[in-house]
Formats: sequence, structure tokens, C-alpha cells
Amino acid sequence: MKKLLAAALLACWPFFCGPVLAQDENDVAAMVQEDLASGRLGEADQRLSSMVARTSDSADARLGLGFIRTARAFETLVRSLYRYGFSPRSEGYELIFGSRIDAIAWNPDPEPITYDQFRGILSTFIGNLDKADEVLAAVGDEPAKLKLDLSVIRFDWNGDGVLGPEDQFGRAVSDRDENGNPLPFVVGFDTADAKWLRGYSNLLRAAAKAWLSHDFSESWNSGFALAFPRAVSTMNAEAATGSDETIFGLQKGQASDIADFISLIHTIRWPVVDEVMWNEVRGHLKEVIELNRETWALIANEDDDDHEWLPGPKQKNGVLPALDVTEERIQAWLQVLSQFEAVLDGRLLVPHWRFDKGVNMAKVFDDPKPFDLVLWITGPAAVPYLENGATMASGDWNQLTSIFGGNFMSYAFYFN
Repeated sequence: MKKLLAAALLACWPFFCGPVLAQDENDVAAMVQEDLASGRLGEADQRLSSMVARTSDSADARLGLGFIRTARAFETLVRSLYRYGFSPRSEGYELIFGSRIDAIAWNPDPEPITYDQFRGILSTFIGNLDKADEVLAAVGDEPAKLKLDLSVIRFDWNGDGVLGPEDQFGRAVSDRDENGNPLPFVVGFDTADAKWLRGYSNLLRAAAKAWLSHDFSESWNSGFALAFPRAVSTMNAEAATGSDETIFGLQKGQASDIADFISLIHTIRWPVVDEVMWNEVRGHLKEVIELNRETWALIANEDDDDHEWLPGPKQKNGVLPALDVTEERIQAWLQVLSQFEAVLDGRLLVPHWRFDKGVNMAKVFDDPKPFDLVLWITGPAAVPYLENGATMASGDWNQLTSIFGGNFMSYAFYFN
């Protein structure tokens, strides 16, 4: 489960690492291992880019380059978050900001960050993932293979130019020996995994664009000090500091955090400021569905069994053995994707607890209103999109839970 959580939260970092295996320039896996064991993402990018440019028969190199560029996108993101002191101050805030993970170390001296700078971080992340996706798309259906040991992956998370124990990401994805060192964690990535990684990339870009297509400046000014202690905001400019006063039986800092959290929830009423980008969110989600179908079609035709990241029913799951991949579960997952596609197209409605009618999600994208979290939960925000028609049934969820052994969400993170 630890390996699954790392893969889901970091969405694709466990791809690039390992000890030095060889010096053969034409051995792509050896190049990736050599550069990533030393945290040389930039050098790996340059060398693989040159290899791709020199030859048309370069599926392995394109696969490696796509993985490297995805890793660089995450490294850049984490460095930015570290620079500005990203650190949700309570586990309860994970639903808003995402889990606090060991890879994002606490910065004792963060820089101030503005609303526009945060939006810039998201834009850069999207652009870097675009570059990775372009290379991975060029792999197509060509046979490609990269066999890597993930246990010693290293990233310079804080950008200090020094690789220390905190930079060894293998500690997050690998079991450890009696001395606390990561055990080997070998994975053989192939063409199907390139499509899987593209699926996650589209999912992440959809999430980032969902933020950027809305104006969330009111929430920033009201409550984002919960995530960035030196956020340049209205509340941070006026809030008192350094007091040991007790409020309602709580330290003033704790009471302030609760107040900021309430303010944050109250101000999630974000108007759409870029309708084109908002529609791109739907496009990315539909691409995730199509790439999933292509992934499983490729896996069905695989005849090897070599440390598969995402195995078929006839292959051994050596990566996440607790999650048994069966034909029944694959077909159930593909059915979920078809239902999700129907929801995005408006052919299947989403039920709301207050209404007999269902919500047409296609209209939510085509005719967007300000996103008000509270009013969506209570009902008024859903009213403009209500229609009569077929809706997703609660019985479908019960059946899925049974097929996936009560662990559907873990499989969903794994399959993307």
C-alpha cells in the first residue's frame, strides 16, 4: 500500500532512477540509470534528445525522454513549492491542498509568494508536462522497453545543488532492509506504460487547468496562508503575529488556522475567467479515457512477463502484489471509463441527493457558472444543469466495490 500511495500522490515520479549499469551510449536504460542515480535530469534530457534526433528507430529513447521530462516537471514543481514554503498546517487540509508528503521538505525560511506567482507555478507545470507528453505520444504503438531499478532514484528537491539522504526518493517507493536502505525495486516499463503515463499527465493537466480557468483570488486573500505561510494576501497583511493569547480554549495560532479554513471554504465561489481553458479540462479527461483503453489493449497482447508496472491477467504483479489484476477487474474498469465518458458527453446524468433529475456535466463545461462549492453541495448551483434522463445508479458502485474487493479507489489510483 505504501508503494501505491507514493505512485498515486506523486503521479508518476517512480520511473527514473537506479544504479550505474553500463557505459554503452546506445543502452537507453543504462543512460537513464546513470544520470538519474546522480540526479542529473538535465543531462539525461540532453543526451536522450540527441539520441532521438539522430535516429528514427528510437522508441526506447523517446520512452526514456518522456519519463525524464515528466520527472523534471515534478522536480521543478516541488522546488517551487519548497521555495515558497508550501506546508499545509493540518492533516484536515489535505482535501484542499493535497497530502503533505516527505518529498516536499519544510522550508524554514520561505520567500513571499503572490497569487500571480502561484498561478505561474501551475502554468509552468502544465507547459513542462506538455513537452513530456509530446515525446511520449511519438512512441505510439512501437515496441519500447526500459528496465530500471527505482529504489535509488534521486532528485534535488530543494534546489540546493547537493544530493543528500532527503533526496533519495527510493525511500518512498521501496521496502527497506534491516539497515534502513531501500531494497531493489526493478520495473520493466514498456509501450503500454508510456500511454499510462500520458494518461496521468492528462489528468494532472486537467486539474491544473481547472484551477487556472477560474479566478480564486478571493480564496487566496482569505485563506491560502494555510498552505503558504508568507502568502502575500489581505489577511496576512493585517493578521497579528507572535501572540500566545488563548481563544476559545485554543492557542491563537490554532484558532487562526481554523478561521482561515472556514474562510477558505466560504470563498470557494470562483468565476470562470477562461472558458477555452475550462473546456480543455474536459478534453484532457476524455484523453485519459482513450489512453486507458489503448493501454489495456496493448497489455492484452503482451507475451512477456518482465517486472511489469501494469500487468495483465496472465502476468505477475511484482510491483503492487496486493492489487491482483484480473480480467474481470479490467473489464469492470473499462466499463467505468465508458460511463465517465458518457457523463462528460452529457449522455449519462450525475445524480444529486436533493433532486429526482440528474446533472448534465456537458452543460457545466459548455455554459459555466461561477463554481460555488457550498451551493453545489446544497443544491442551488446544480439547478441550471438539471435534466430528466438516465443517471448513474448507486447499484453500479456496489457492484464495483464487490468486483474490486472493496478496494476500488486503490485500483483507480493504480490504473488512472
